[in-house]
Amino acid sequence: MNAFAAASLLLLLAGQDTAPPALVLTLPPPDLVFDSWRAEALVSGGQVKKVVFLVDGKAQQTVAKPPFKATVRLQHFPVEQAVRAEGYDAAGALVGSDEVILNQPRGALGLWILDPPKGKRITEGKVSARAALMVPAGRRVEALEWKLNDQPVAKLTQPPWRTDVEVPPGDVAYLTASVTLDDGSHTETVRFLKSPQVLEEIDVGLVELYVAVTGAGNQPVADLEASDFEVYEAGEKQEILKVEPARDLPWTVGVLLDTSRSMDWVHGAARQAAANFLHSALKPNDKAFSLTFADRPHLETPPTSDIEKVVFGPAPNWDWSSKNPATGASWGYTALHDAVIQSLYYVRGLPGQRALVMLTDGGDNASFFTTRDTMEYARRSGVVLYTIGFHLPALGSYDRAKLAELCEVTGGRLFSIENAGELAGAYAQIEKELRSRYRVTYNDERSAAGRTPGGYRKIAVKLKKSGLKARTVSGTYR
Repeated sequence: MNAFAAASLLLLLAGQDTAPPALVLTLPPPDLVFDSWRAEALVSGGQVKKVVFLVDGKAQQTVAKPPFKATVRLQHFPVEQAVRAEGYDAAGALVGSDEVILNQPRGALGLWILDPPKGKRITEGKVSARAALMVPAGRRVEALEWKLNDQPVAKLTQPPWRTDVEVPPGDVAYLTASVTLDDGSHTETVRFLKSPQVLEEIDVGLVELYVAVTGAGNQPVADLEASDFEVYEAGEKQEILKVEPARDLPWTVGVLLDTSRSMDWVHGAARQAAANFLHSALKPNDKAFSLTFADRPHLETPPTSDIEKVVFGPAPNWDWSSKNPATGASWGYTALHDAVIQSLYYVRGLPGQRALVMLTDGGDNASFFTTRDTMEYARRSGVVLYTIGFHLPALGSYDRAKLAELCEVTGGRLFSIENAGELAGAYAQIEKELRSRYRVTYNDERSAAGRTPGGYRKIAVKLKKSGLKARTVSGTYR
């Protein structure tokens, strides 16, 4: 809020109506907002007679008298969206406006082109270009500029960071996205849409999988070669181009801790074990973030390469004598699905290996998102999920089966433990497995012609040596 708006609001609160016109949107919560949001515009000056609420530039509601509040519709899953409020006087003239950006990821400055996807062949014609941003705390986007073959196409100042581009005839076409922040920080990235033959051979049609291989006792297996693997996409065998250890590739790891009341007895040990895991597992080029969840998820630390800054928040101070949720006690409420989806959102588009490591007792009784929503979002994410389950219900129970399936579709694994003394061992196994994974690169040229754009294709990785098991994502959308 700027000084002018703040002064106007002070006059408003003091009961004066002679201040210059002003309109300020109340700030959204610090965590993600999705599906809908209750927006409120505070006005002063006496001239504002109606307020129009807009989402991504499209008007949704008009409120003709105070209080100027409206529930605006958002997308079902979290994405960056701009909510704007415009105040008009009795004559219909615009006299004040304000805007907030919802769901802007925080962390080190980053920019990624999401569409067109890497490797997609484009000849010519109109295509949609879409980018994802990560903005440091306290900074705002001055502009995101799109260029095609170094010629400006669009300059955007708010999400969605999307535009249409017309790809011309010719042998080469490349798309550049560049972003500048209010402090002058700048970064850019490039995506080839059409490229010379040598670049096509390197870039087009390549798919990367991160694969965990285990043998006897679920122990990771090292020193495998490309000839040991087979990859099938939609039942069709693919051409493997390269297999390499992933241990030295950069990670982004999110650590999720269930802090609901049912986990109260282990909160302190859980925080210490998670911190020890990060300090042991991560290297200088890796990033980590932390998220806790009870009745709702809360991002404790955005993605950072400074592991010392990753914290897990204070242990909950439950009011054991109260049965009123308004006192702050969650009374066992757990928003596990929301926590997973929000964590996946924080790492969307980031390069390298991406993993979530979650500690929970498995239940969910507070989420907005359903099990089906979470499974589908995880399936599309390309992020591996490992879960440490405390005192999970018996084999065959719904909660245990749900967690196991959620891990399985991402290429991860469920660990079940019974006491806090087993935490260190579970985290050590996860670290060992993550560091021993392989990056398998294959060429899907042979199936490209018959592929349905955006369709889901099952992936299976098989090993020629007996007794070995491979785990990776269950499929891909392309």
